[in-house]
Amino acid sequence: DGIGTQYIDIGNASSRMKPKELEYCAKNGVSLTEIKVGYDGIVLANSKQAPQLSISLYDLGKALTAKVPVNGEMVDNPYKTWKDVNPELPDVAIRVMGPPTTSGTRASFVEIVNEKAYCKKDAEVKAIGYKAKSCRAMRTDGAYIEAGEQDNLIVQKLEANKDAFGIFGFSFLDQNADKVHGSRVDGVKPTFELISAGKYPVSRSLYYYIKKA
Repeated sequence: DGIGTQYIDIGNASSRMKPKELEYCAKNGVSLTEIKVGYDGIVLANSKQAPQLSISLYDLGKALTAKVPVNGEMVDNPYKTWKDVNPELPDVAIRVMGPPTTSGTRASFVEIVNEKAYCKKDAEVKAIGYKAKSCRAMRTDGAYIEAGEQDNLIVQKLEANKDAFGIFGFSFLDQNADKVHGSRVDGVKPTFELISAGKYPVSRSLYYYIKKA
């Protein structure tokens, strides 16, 4: 908004500033230095009492997006089991617990997985002319369950139901490695090393923006 002690000097963000945001700053005489400070990995995890899942980003989006193409039309997601999504996946009901719409983790997940990996790459979705951003809506039929922002609660529920999965930040997987394990996504395990190297696909960069003034 401007230069002076009444304005902030440093801001942090879990998504990169957009060109229009930088233009807004420039109009107000503000120039910035961008510093990438790390990565935030988002994992799909389940109980260690069940097999570790290996799934593609595309299939994960197909399983959880609210609307999918069937016979040339976008309809409410009809897939009941992971096997319905892809015959190579387990014949287990889709039950995923994760954060609500107010969560930054949820916003990043649906952008990376539902929108970019699924809708933008699905030929039938493109042919219908469905807006990819609309794919950010998650299912509300019980396949995806909003479990609040208490990741510890999700871990407890995964221990109680070995067929369920949870979505949360990597730190909770790391802290509960004796109880849950993370799914391979596009063949990549969620590990500290692979997330920090930028190789794990469901991760977002974290930034500081520092006012040059």
